[in-house]
Amino acid sequence: MTTDETINKVLNAIDPEELIDLTSNLVKINSVWDPAAGTSEQPAADYVAAWAKRQGFDIQRDEVAPGRPNVIVTWTAGSGDRTLMFEGHTDVVTPGDPAGWHYDPFGARIVGRRMYGRGTNDTKGNLAAMLIAMTALKRSGIALYGTIIGGVLCDEEDQMLGVQDFIRRGHADAVTAAVICEPQDGLICTSQKGALRARFTITGRMSHGAMPLSGLNTAPALAALINALHALEAQTVKNPGRDEHLGWPSFTPTVIQAPATGAPQLNVMPREAMVLVDIRTIPGQSHPDIIKRLKRLATDVEEKTRQDYEQYDRLLGIERNCGLKVEVEILTDRPCTLTDRNDPVVQAAHRATVEITGKQPTYAGVPGATDGTFLWALKNIPIVTMGAGDRQVPHQADEWVDLDQLTETAKIYALTALYYLNA
Repeated sequence: MTTDETINKVLNAIDPEELIDLTSNLVKINSVWDPAAGTSEQPAADYVAAWAKRQGFDIQRDEVAPGRPNVIVTWTAGSGDRTLMFEGHTDVVTPGDPAGWHYDPFGARIVGRRMYGRGTNDTKGNLAAMLIAMTALKRSGIALYGTIIGGVLCDEEDQMLGVQDFIRRGHADAVTAAVICEPQDGLICTSQKGALRARFTITGRMSHGAMPLSGLNTAPALAALINALHALEAQTVKNPGRDEHLGWPSFTPTVIQAPATGAPQLNVMPREAMVLVDIRTIPGQSHPDIIKRLKRLATDVEEKTRQDYEQYDRLLGIERNCGLKVEVEILTDRPCTLTDRNDPVVQAAHRATVEITGKQPTYAGVPGATDGTFLWALKNIPIVTMGAGDRQVPHQADEWVDLDQLTETAKIYALTALYYLNA
């Protein structure tokens, strides 16, 4: 049973200045994965490992790829069959042109009650909050029943190699629930959109722009493909429709290139065109079914374009090889996630939020994918995603986090663990 005395012991062990200092030091480390610039997650991981070791945690470092380590921070809080994981990542996206910022992207500048800098919001502030929460629980000296793991992972912003390595090495085997520490503005998120990314390649025949009939233009197939993707999206808008927390499913062409590689020239009809598609799914959609539909779409567009060319050639009285090809490759397949609100980790997060804020929490869904996607999909681990930070701020110039909300988040993380491991 968790008493008021126990709760106060944990909360009193949280030092807001220590949290701000840890966040600041992490933000000042440029951990953008950019081999050309010589930056990676390595220095941020080194800093976390050294900091956590000073707090008395068990530390394991796993090299996921050169210069890209995971740091596993573990505290066996007591005997028990539950293991709660806090997950945060060390990589940040590029700041882009620093001239577009009012503050140094890696300066961790504090103005009023905001800290500015790349990663303040997504997600070094929340990474610091989870580490401070673990430390407060450890310092409080209270008895817990189970283990807490801090997964400080690399490569969340790209291919999520860090969490996949974490799972592959067996670290997730004992995890019974996870808190994904991402900027959700105090919301409790029990679902996440899935992500399917596809590349369509259209192959025709290169020719001079003044003599298009000597080649085979990819543009008609490209246009038909985009229209067909929009039609697919319109079908999913009708069924399964809009999710209460995640909104609408989407099929979004994001990159259109012709030629697919090399420099474009106005007087050259390229041989090959490429379309990248970012598909976001909600519960109720089947990824295998969508993949089948994408493959069928490629076949249908190829056949229809070929027939159109043959009909046009008959009109012109010419003959040419109309063997245009449309192929599709699935680049990413991350399912949507959904954790039952009655799951113990959700109930613990709910109770912690009420205790700290004095308000009933608002439930929502994560519009994108996180490392939690793999924990849920591959290991059937219930996940809840929550943390400090405006959800619209990640990846923008002048990224920021509210320091008072960050302190509140550390307290919510700590009490979530307390309630979950004292059940």
